[in-house]
Amino acid sequence: MQLRFNRLVVLVGTVLACAALPAAAQNIVLILSDDQGWTGTSVQMDARVPNSVSDFYRTPHLERLAAEGMTFSNAYSPAPNCSPTRMSIQTGKTAARLGATDIIDVVPDEEGRAGIQFFHDAMYHNKPMNVPLPISDLAQEEVTIAEFLKAHDPNYATGHFGKWHMGGENPELHGYDEHSGITTNAPGDKGLPDPKRSGEVTDQTVRFIAEQAEAGRPFFVQASYYAVHTPVVAKDETLQEYKGLITPEPPVGGPFGRFVNLRHTNAVYAAMTTELDDGVGRILDALDEHGLADSTYVIYTSDNGGESDVPVTDNTPLAWGKTHVWEAGIRVPLFIRGPGIGGGTRSNVPAIGYDFFATIADWVGASGPLPDNQDGGSLHGVLTNGGVGEVERGTEALIWFYGAYRNMKHVAPQTAIRRDNHKLIWELDSDRTYLYDLDLDLSETTDLSRYRPEVAASLHEELKAYLAAVGTPMPTHNPDYDPTADRALVSPVRPPPTPGTPPGRLAPSE
Repeated sequence: MQLRFNRLVVLVGTVLACAALPAAAQNIVLILSDDQGWTGTSVQMDARVPNSVSDFYRTPHLERLAAEGMTFSNAYSPAPNCSPTRMSIQTGKTAARLGATDIIDVVPDEEGRAGIQFFHDAMYHNKPMNVPLPISDLAQEEVTIAEFLKAHDPNYATGHFGKWHMGGENPELHGYDEHSGITTNAPGDKGLPDPKRSGEVTDQTVRFIAEQAEAGRPFFVQASYYAVHTPVVAKDETLQEYKGLITPEPPVGGPFGRFVNLRHTNAVYAAMTTELDDGVGRILDALDEHGLADSTYVIYTSDNGGESDVPVTDNTPLAWGKTHVWEAGIRVPLFIRGPGIGGGTRSNVPAIGYDFFATIADWVGASGPLPDNQDGGSLHGVLTNGGVGEVERGTEALIWFYGAYRNMKHVAPQTAIRRDNHKLIWELDSDRTYLYDLDLDLSETTDLSRYRPEVAASLHEELKAYLAAVGTPMPTHNPDYDPTADRALVSPVRPPPTPGTPPGRLAPSE
């Protein structure tokens, strides 16, 4: 702890010494949804792509946020699943650099028990590749957004409400004054009267805003919702809003039928999305009520793309979904509102969650250096220039790494890099690469490796060099692999339901 204290003292002194002209204090609200795909809202994410919007889910408050701020069409989560993305956002570093290669739940404790034992036993043992375990906690030596803001201005109030899922240390050890504790997915599985705890997370966030407004303190608060992660549950009264909106055709080829002209058809999922959206509306209303809207930046995004291994949503036109580094696993909604940002504006500039750290540093006028080894860059210039411009990142290309198996999702260890319009995916298990031009092929249907071999080779070498430079723990070939003893092949492909999961509802996935 003494090392950590000394590091923060140095950071405080450096930031304050370099701040020539202190900027007016700015408030920041970061709203993070869970498993919400690019097409999971009623906002069209890309003006050039007609079906980049849900045809069923209603999110009027996100529509308001988009109308009052900027919508990013090329926005990404730092990783295709939960814990790595959250750690990346907090630190401004790629999941690959952090060693956050999978969710923390697969790491066993001292007694050999993992949060999700099936995933640990079946996905990390006797696989075609020997897969290193991810880090189990957000490391103490990492500087979070909250710690950085307090170094910039010790008067900053910081709060984190809802899902933490970054390990066993209290958020207060990472700079948060108020928080919900060391939460994972579990609070979002508790059932009625607030099935996904969306109301509870909103209540805590709104109360925090009100308290800081009364005290006159600048603040940073992160509202991390449990929605729209499985299990798919919602309040009965919200569900009623969607009753009668789906007209089934006569059964075709089976007893379940199909639906008329709809891509999204799950009414419970739609209701869960609406409850999340209602929370966003209440947060925006709270800022208005306390006269803070003009001095507060609001970021809304998701920790990864939509679920694809259970029939809860449809990520079309994007390929695959959560836990994949294909577009549907990592391309997410992103809306940003605040001072100097034009309402109803759009940007096609690629943005990623580990850009938020540098962006917030710009917003609060922290002119001192960022913590070492930042991979992200500030979006401030793009936000105040009508959505155009360049983002100067510590790592110029965008990088993703997912170092795990998920048999039920048809996922093996994989990594990806995007530079400009080109994206290269490298499947480590098969040692195969794919090259896509996202401007021409958003759905990633046509591998261009044979047509643009120089681009493919250059991106592959850049990706390998980056992973080596940051020390990403890489899977290695397993010469002793026995497919007849592979638990993920010979056992049920999904872990058993969580105890207490109501019949007919989906058990939670990772």
